[in-house]
Amino acid sequence: MKALTHYIDHINLRRAMLGRAPLDAYADYAELRAEIEALGSPEILAGDGEYTRKETEDRTNDWIDAIQELNRIEAEVTA
Repeated sequence: MKALTHYIDHINLRRAMLGRAPLDAYADYAELRAEIEALGSPEILAGDGEYTRKETEDRTNDWIDAIQELNRIEAEVTA
């Protein structure tokens, strides 16, 4: 769950700066998934063209890993 943990930490840090409660992968699954899906836009993954192709590939692969981890959690939550 390394990739997913990275995204959750990033999201929760931003939420803490805004005075909002942290999200949990299980208790707040739908809201967390929506946040992570939004972070998977091509513009964000490529840094609006600022990242190299390799950096963009690495960022995209991490995002895909996080989504796959979310899919496993979804299977648990909806079982």
